[in-house]
Amino acid sequence: MKIFYGIENNKLDVTEICNKLLKKNDIITIPKGDGNRAYYFTDKNPGLLKSIFIHINDIETKYNDLVEIEINTLTNEVIEKIDNIDFKLQSIHKRYRLDFGSFQEELPEQKMAVKFLTGNEKVLEIGGNIGRNTIVIADILNTNNFVTLESDSDIANQLKHNRDINNMSFIVEESALSKRKLIQKVWETIPSDELLPGYKIVNTITWQELNNKYNIIFDTLVLDCEGAFYYILQDMPEVLDNINLIIMENDYHNIEHKKYIDNVLKNKGFNVVYSEAGGWGCCYNNFFEVWKLA
Repeated sequence: MKIFYGIENNKLDVTEICNKLLKKNDIITIPKGDGNRAYYFTDKNPGLLKSIFIHINDIETKYNDLVEIEINTLTNEVIEKIDNIDFKLQSIHKRYRLDFGSFQEELPEQKMAVKFLTGNEKVLEIGGNIGRNTIVIADILNTNNFVTLESDSDIANQLKHNRDINNMSFIVEESALSKRKLIQKVWETIPSDELLPGYKIVNTITWQELNNKYNIIFDTLVLDCEGAFYYILQDMPEVLDNINLIIMENDYHNIEHKKYIDNVLKNKGFNVVYSEAGGWGCCYNNFFEVWKLA
């Protein structure tokens, strides 16, 4: 038997590590969660969701990061264990499809939504991308009190397509939340009064304009906006006025930006109720977080 960790074309043999660190009474227990696994196996593919691959008698079986894996080293029997959150998420996945993207990406964000959303929230998602987490949130809410912002027009069109094929009705706003003029290149969006080479102008909307347009008093933020929340909070601190739950990806390149966010939230009475390692960069150890108003 051999155990590998990684992606299809780049796997690390972790059999020895499993036998040394994860075996007790002839049972190897591999934890669920990419961050938990990377703690033991290191991360050769940062930013990519990895899997466990087990080879037994020349047969390879792939296990995603939702399951805890138990391996009996005497019999080579493999048992998958899944908790209630993961079961709920898998049930959601079975009800929908994505023509663009895969539900197997951005799983930590989806699991936070399943764990912390009750279905009664009024949600603003900043950074909808193609809708992996958006579809999950919309399933939980089953309401029109949900707006997702996606500033890239090409990606926004894919998001709308994924929404429509699943007969959903959440609102897609093709804008970035900002008082500043913004330009964008791939995943990087920066404030700028001039259009730099390789960038394109981003359509923007202010907090006041957003409220006037949709007349929804948001109480929940879901953030996956490539570090833009730092600038949003600097320019429009009023975004927190009615918020009591924030599900966030700490995708900051500058740790001082994260420290600023933390200080503002703590001063507003928010506390961290969930934290998970993963992702990349200076916030790897707490890349995924949930904050609640005390």
